[in-house]
Amino acid sequence: MGKKSRSNKLKPAKWSIGDITSNNITSNLSASSFSPPSFAADLPQPAEGWARELRKLEKELQNTRYQDAEIVLSAAKVARIMRQFDVLEKILTKAENKGVVIEDQEMWAQLNDDVAALKRAKTALRSDDMKKVINDVMKGGKSVDFTIFDDSTFVGLNCLQFAALRGDVQVLEQLIKMGAALDIEALPPPSVLATHSGVVLKPKMCTALLLAVNGALTSRNVMSIVAKGGMGGMGGRFGGGDARESYEGCVECAIQLVRLGADTSVTFQFPPGGKNHPIYQSWHMWNIEGKSVRDVATLVGSELFEKTVEEFSTMEHQIEHVNCRCGSRLPWKQCHAGKPTDPYYLNGKVDKKNISKITWRYSPLAPCHCNTSNARLGLAGTKKIHFKCCWDETAHREYYQCDKTSEISVMARTPTNPMQREAMKYMQEMLKGQSEDEISKLMDSMQQMNSDPEFVIKSRCKMVREGGALAMQAIVAGDNPCSKLSSWDPEVYAGVMETMDPVLSFQWNDVHWALPKAELLKRVSEWNEALEQYCDSIGLSGSEREDVTKLHTASPFAPCGNVKCDKVETSVKQYSRCSKCYSVAYCSSACQREAGHIKEWAEPQKNADAAIIVIKLLRRVSTVILPNCEILVRIVPTSSTTYQ
Repeated sequence: MGKKSRSNKLKPAKWSIGDITSNNITSNLSASSFSPPSFAADLPQPAEGWARELRKLEKELQNTRYQDAEIVLSAAKVARIMRQFDVLEKILTKAENKGVVIEDQEMWAQLNDDVAALKRAKTALRSDDMKKVINDVMKGGKSVDFTIFDDSTFVGLNCLQFAALRGDVQVLEQLIKMGAALDIEALPPPSVLATHSGVVLKPKMCTALLLAVNGALTSRNVMSIVAKGGMGGMGGRFGGGDARESYEGCVECAIQLVRLGADTSVTFQFPPGGKNHPIYQSWHMWNIEGKSVRDVATLVGSELFEKTVEEFSTMEHQIEHVNCRCGSRLPWKQCHAGKPTDPYYLNGKVDKKNISKITWRYSPLAPCHCNTSNARLGLAGTKKIHFKCCWDETAHREYYQCDKTSEISVMARTPTNPMQREAMKYMQEMLKGQSEDEISKLMDSMQQMNSDPEFVIKSRCKMVREGGALAMQAIVAGDNPCSKLSSWDPEVYAGVMETMDPVLSFQWNDVHWALPKAELLKRVSEWNEALEQYCDSIGLSGSEREDVTKLHTASPFAPCGNVKCDKVETSVKQYSRCSKCYSVAYCSSACQREAGHIKEWAEPQKNADAAIIVIKLLRRVSTVILPNCEILVRIVPTSSTTYQ
């Protein structure tokens, strides 16, 4: 037999680090600090998660004008479970002002006490500087990751690192809500460093988690020295009366960062020219240079932190238990990713230590990324949070964030319509009787298509060129009579797709009822820009160019879904979609009835007949083409990224 497989867990190292090993100062934090309130155990888990339950109850509060005591109490409980204390305070205040009588006065008092306790905690969250940061990020479009805060200890700290070092968990969780990347180093520009010549640079490759652990180690060590009568009863942030508060705050920040998926393999490294600086003297004494957060977990003085680091060292545990980034301290699947169709992570490449890296979904409470994307395209932003804007349109683009770079990855998914599902059934029938090798080759071809954007665009263009009119017919899901694509030139259509960046390429469909507004506007802009580039590449000019661009220009205005109606939208998303399928829109309810769309749900034969078109097309072209499933798009932070 071969050697036994080795675990991916990295166990804490054993070494002598000086006085801190004999330190008897320990944290008072318990697991209850990271658990829902006790009454949550008596409530059923909502089928679609607590986040959607809260949104539903907020709408009911508006509809009932806060007069229904049962709804008021239910909404308040859910807001508390979600740790949305600003929402909770709003509910409590409005209910009191309207004279709502709550029968469960004990519960009502507890909720009020929870809000009061949070407001009593020492935090910079309500300071003018932090209010400005929040406003600039949420409304001004500034990057939370590259906003620099002045600090008396280290220079070059971004907001999240500053909050972690200071043990300010309220600020830390607020910044993560707004989309802060957990593991970014965020080096400041030289101009910032030049104005802080008297302060040492922050640790090399440091993260918020490393700084939280550093703050915990420092304050714990100082408390121990002061307790023994040393340092003359030292005061300040890490000593005297503030020492315990600072220590517990840093430990809480560190635990929560691990629960959010922060990298615990990051190591303590001296910055350039900082090895002999007095601020790093304790690192020499503790001998922690080159050690990781995992290695020093036992030195923090918190059994809960040690246990958390150990538990979250496996990918399996992270996927199940990593917290949603909204600040609820609940796992994703209980919170904003409560629907079975809500993806919330991507498996990344395996690193040199054979540990797979996970990329987590972009924060649901951050400014929706379509604001940033629309700005690049010269389109208006929405100013909405992600969860209330593009989150539920998961059939199109899902935003993920790399915690080390803050780059946004977009997983674009093509929705499967009824016709395509019928086509897949026919494909399964076609595969019956074929050998395992033949099926394996087909599966390999599908996998290659999904993983290689250049292969995808090449295959699509091949399908359009070889399929001709039949291909154009299949693109609109079964020759939809409302579409004008049948008059388009397949060569021009394929040429435009080839001009686009492969990872951004898509098949334009002029009956785009199912596309959300933000996605539609992106595609219109991207397609028309590619059309102009295509015309340039083949040297079209004059009237010939005008004719080509006029016929093949993408429009954001959709026709009415009733083939007997010739109306077209005059504003984007003017017509209402069918509330059952969301895939077709009509100018009026009368047109929907005349089109007989409701009856179509009982007529699957129409989809089956349409699927035959796809099968004929697959047999015509030499390469098997199936509906595209996943394409990964990378968006790098733009030049508008600013520093403070």
